[in-house]
Amino acid sequence: MPEEDTLRYPEELRENICLWETEGRVRIAAVGTGPGFLSLLDIIYNERFQQFLPDMDLVGVAEPGLNRAKLEYAKSLGIPIYDTLEALLEDFPDVNLVVEHTGLRKTTARLRKLLPDNVSLIDNTGTVFLCGLHDLAQANAYCQVTLDRHRTLLQAIIDEVREDILLLDSHGRVVDCNRNVLEKAGKHKEDFIGKQFFEADIPEGGMFCSIEGDEHCAYVQALKTGEKTEAMFTRVDEEGNLKYYRIYAYPIMSETGRINHVVVMRRDITERTRRERMQQQAEKLAVVGEMSTYLAHEIRNPLFAIAGFTNSLLKSDTATPKEREKLEIIAKETARLEHLLSSILKFSRPSAAEVDKVNLNDVADETATLMRMGYEHQGYVIEFRPTQTIPLIKAEPELVKQCIVNLIKNSVEAMPRGGSLQVRTGREGDMVILEVIDKGHGMSELQMDQAFSPFYTTKEQGCGLGLAMIRKIVDEFGGSVRLKSKEGEGTTVTLSFLPVLAEGLGEGAEWVQGGSSKEGGAAPQIVSREHDGRGNAKAEEIGSSTNQN
Repeated sequence: MPEEDTLRYPEELRENICLWETEGRVRIAAVGTGPGFLSLLDIIYNERFQQFLPDMDLVGVAEPGLNRAKLEYAKSLGIPIYDTLEALLEDFPDVNLVVEHTGLRKTTARLRKLLPDNVSLIDNTGTVFLCGLHDLAQANAYCQVTLDRHRTLLQAIIDEVREDILLLDSHGRVVDCNRNVLEKAGKHKEDFIGKQFFEADIPEGGMFCSIEGDEHCAYVQALKTGEKTEAMFTRVDEEGNLKYYRIYAYPIMSETGRINHVVVMRRDITERTRRERMQQQAEKLAVVGEMSTYLAHEIRNPLFAIAGFTNSLLKSDTATPKEREKLEIIAKETARLEHLLSSILKFSRPSAAEVDKVNLNDVADETATLMRMGYEHQGYVIEFRPTQTIPLIKAEPELVKQCIVNLIKNSVEAMPRGGSLQVRTGREGDMVILEVIDKGHGMSELQMDQAFSPFYTTKEQGCGLGLAMIRKIVDEFGGSVRLKSKEGEGTTVTLSFLPVLAEGLGEGAEWVQGGSSKEGGAAPQIVSREHDGRGNAKAEEIGSSTNQN
């Protein structure tokens, strides 16, 4: 029999215990109320004994003795009292067990002669075992209460862990899970119990661990090695965000050293991974910065000479058409290298931009209009959807425009056959956002993972600095960049900027929304919320948040 099948509920155990082989109920008659009598009553009438013994009825008590307290207690339970056992047996001929509590040997001898062969007798000596059974049941009840308390405590601890936890058996079936899994899935525990772990699909994160048969799965490795294992994987959620997860698998051994369960925990490490990637990018930038001086002196000067001599030869009349064709290739390639070198130097140098108050709607509208003129005849529709009530942002207009231009170019390149894209502005929490949304071919998980890395590109002519430059610019303004993408569906890039608040305004400041000043309506106002001595709020208008120029 498999090890995990040896534990059964008490109801299932009954088939293997000889006491339950008896037919019908056990009909008991008690003789006397001496030692063991109260234990007998407790055994028959207390529910905690029912899992150990067959169904029993105490039909009556005969020859009760002189103990009034025990007698009254028996009467309170509705037990009939008889002066003699003969009288009791006359009323209850179906009695099949007599328990003697008088402690008198002559009574035991008399009962053996009186009782027919089909009635069993437990004499005063045998009642010692009833008392022992009673004590064992009490100990079992205490152990059960203690076990329940520890189980409740352990479950509470596991439920408070804000990670996804599954308890799996050696066949990969779900045995238990914590509250975090149920809350994310919006399901009951019964929906998971008994399912294979690779079928445990949670809306936030997808399948819990891996697909069936994946040798790199942490659970599979834990079963093979018998040691704690880790694995990392990525998922694109329903909104197109790239999520990073780390899986931990902890094997649980039986007393024989066999793995019978594995605890699998999944942790969302998206934010930590993003911070690590940004740190890695900063380190790359530091290396690029150190190389920039060398590039400027050792590469740019010879490149300038090559370009100069090439242009001189192109202007001369001595070059043949074939030579001129080759010279034009040299001139074109040197110009491309000069552009690449300028991008690298611009990317590596600290920004000298001065942060100012910028109307994001005006900058985005101007840039979208400019790009629309260049791409409209090629089958592209660039739509600008502003939110008219956003405040000014802290930025430099030309650099913001450069970011939008790069994003629109990326979207156009993602739709080689033409299509529509949107440029939107709005609010998200305390930040002002700009989104560029396309319906292009989208990005794979690997591409999303490397998208902001300097010099990473999937384009033949690209240098891989577009998104990296955008992140660098927005980060310097105190903002952030987010990327959402799904293969075959499109990409959304969101730039978040800090809003401009009135000087000296603290956390009590809030924006009162109005129409856009550009549209001729009321401009958004900043209001300072203060409190008087009685706890009542009062508002003071600070001034317009939009550019009135």
